[in-house]
Amino acid sequence: MVPNILATSLKGENMAEEAVATQEESELATAEVGPLVRKYSLVTMQGMIAQIVMVIIEGLIMGQGLGAEGLACVGIIMSVEYINLAFGNLYGIGVPTVVGNLLGAGDKKGAQHAFSQSFWLTLYTGIIIAVAFEVFTPQLATAFGATSQILPDTVAGIRTFGILLPFTIMGQMLTAVMRVDEKPQQAANVMTVSAVIAAAWLALSTFVLHFGVAGAGIYYGLSIGIWSVAIVYFRKGRSELTIDVRDAKLDWAVCGQVIKIGLPSFLVQAGTFVYNTVANNLLGLYGGANATTWLAVFAVISGYVIYIIMMVAQSFAYGMQPVAAFNSGAKAYKRLEQTIKSALTYQIVTVAVLTVVLWIFAYPVCAFFNPEVAADAASATRICIIACALGYTSMVMSIYFQTVEKIALSTVLGLSRYVIFSCPLMYFMGSAMGITGMWWALVVADVLTGILCIGCAAWEIGNLKKAEAAVPAAA
Repeated sequence: MVPNILATSLKGENMAEEAVATQEESELATAEVGPLVRKYSLVTMQGMIAQIVMVIIEGLIMGQGLGAEGLACVGIIMSVEYINLAFGNLYGIGVPTVVGNLLGAGDKKGAQHAFSQSFWLTLYTGIIIAVAFEVFTPQLATAFGATSQILPDTVAGIRTFGILLPFTIMGQMLTAVMRVDEKPQQAANVMTVSAVIAAAWLALSTFVLHFGVAGAGIYYGLSIGIWSVAIVYFRKGRSELTIDVRDAKLDWAVCGQVIKIGLPSFLVQAGTFVYNTVANNLLGLYGGANATTWLAVFAVISGYVIYIIMMVAQSFAYGMQPVAAFNSGAKAYKRLEQTIKSALTYQIVTVAVLTVVLWIFAYPVCAFFNPEVAADAASATRICIIACALGYTSMVMSIYFQTVEKIALSTVLGLSRYVIFSCPLMYFMGSAMGITGMWWALVVADVLTGILCIGCAAWEIGNLKKAEAAVPAAA
């Protein structure tokens, strides 16, 4: 479905001619869908792999330089990271979807206006969030699950991360739009460079400057904040999507559409934040005198092992999104059907293979990040990751339904894994089985999520077949 703002875009013969020209020029309209989704996913994965390498280096440095207590702090700071990703996904999905639909319909002027408006909206949002994190840091750290033992270091890490949030949120939006602007390789290059710089900073701040957790906070900000240099690709002569200072006054018809479409992805990451915060608090409750150790175990699992799996799965969701957005705008139903099948197949198979490898090598992987908690972390990891290939179908299908403006369904699927299933299951299974029950809760949640998402995919494919069959009759 094309966004409502298309009703006010170019009309008549000129728009029709521009739409035809746009589709003739664009590989998003003409290339074979399966290889196209694979291409965009693999190029996106280049940047994600750079981030994964960065995370591996991060884990090594933090595990060796900060110890178990430092990792416990990092586990709390991950709640801030999920808030960052929530707003990054709000605009990183909402903006390219609106822009991509407009480009698919041939409305280049509408796409330009939507992008410029979204730049200012993203900037204002980042500044407001950064101020909130600087003012209310101790209260937020406590709410996220920080115990009194680790509160001072956690506050320092959150403050240094928080001041960079305007750049991290902007960077996620800009690199996402670059894929719709058919610059996926440049986006991946920006992500790769940022990973190298951030990892170098983390080593310097930990082993040379001895900044501790505060240095780790700066690292989290740099790792994605550097993506905001992608702004150089959006100027006249390099892109038809540019930033106009006149759009600093927000047009809420456009901004509202971006927020509406991006809301499910926001809620997905907000759900991850809720899950992370609930898990940290439950570990503090069930862990007793060993609460800090269990927080460190969870930091290894959630902050590194599962985070790596998530980044790989996200590559396929992001690789699918520009293909779906363009062809939704063009009402190319057959190509949308192929997009769903390709993205789900690639994601499930790849994540399944990755989880098998991580299951086999769970102990050395966890020992790499922190030998102090390796045995407990490896045992928990082998449980938590069993059904990730099914659980992460929620990411692909939520973003797909978001792209075609089935917002309610997208929201439900996006929240299914962490909020609808995991949080209640962690509480009830944790109450019955202790901390081990919390790990098994994720497995059950992944299976239920996979069944729900694959069922919704089959339903959508049926709808697209009907729509495709109706096209000749409508003509």
